[in-house]
Amino acid sequence: MSNVTTANAFPVVSYRCQVIAVSPLSSDTFQVELASPVGTSVEYHAGQYLQLELDLNNNGSPQSLFYSVANHFDPKQARRLILFIQNGSEFADQVLKRLVDMAKKNAQINVTLPMGQAFLQTNPDLPHLLIAAGSGISKIKCITEEILKRLPDAHVNIYWSNKNVKDFYLFDEFQGWLNKYKNLKFTPVLEKAKDDWIGRTGYLYEVIQEDFEDLSDAQTYLCGSPQMVYGTMDKLKASGLNEESCYSDVFEYSPRGKKFA
Repeated sequence: MSNVTTANAFPVVSYRCQVIAVSPLSSDTFQVELASPVGTSVEYHAGQYLQLELDLNNNGSPQSLFYSVANHFDPKQARRLILFIQNGSEFADQVLKRLVDMAKKNAQINVTLPMGQAFLQTNPDLPHLLIAAGSGISKIKCITEEILKRLPDAHVNIYWSNKNVKDFYLFDEFQGWLNKYKNLKFTPVLEKAKDDWIGRTGYLYEVIQEDFEDLSDAQTYLCGSPQMVYGTMDKLKASGLNEESCYSDVFEYSPRGKKFA
């Protein structure tokens, strides 16, 4: 895996952020909007994540939760933070209900950022391969926005895998990008074929291998489970994927303890 640059690292800062809104993106994925205090400016690199201190039971015992920041930094909205939270478990449901309640009350929550070393640190002039499974698309969306802001003609290939068609909640937004940026490609991948799906199906690595003969120059960011990340990397090795050009949060929190080769 790639060595991480720390030359431009931002200091880790805690804020009391207001919970502005919780809005549905799909039937079970929600966008959470936060705002840091007036007069502040949150600083982070695209692809980093934050920590929420959420008092789920309103009993004075907050829990630490970690989410990727889904929006790139915009000086015109320097206080804004967007998260995507999937309601895929009883715990996630509890988190979302608490955040909805806080939004109704204009309540505040402790937020600490930036965190994570797999942020955008590569040259936009190089081809980029961005790979996400499920809710991992939040990190990939943020990185894509930043790349295109720096270089609108950048060569960017996005692959996003989901189990269900309804989970492609950013489909329209990405389609809009395709119309605007000539060198951007977006490929949604459904894990298994379904009657209401006419797009690509299968494992991410299989679809990518069909599209690329040589990945040796690709700057690759992966976001998903450790199994997905390491499995995809291993399979794409045959297509020239270079370990030193791969970035993922998985390398930090779930190292596999052996070399890529």
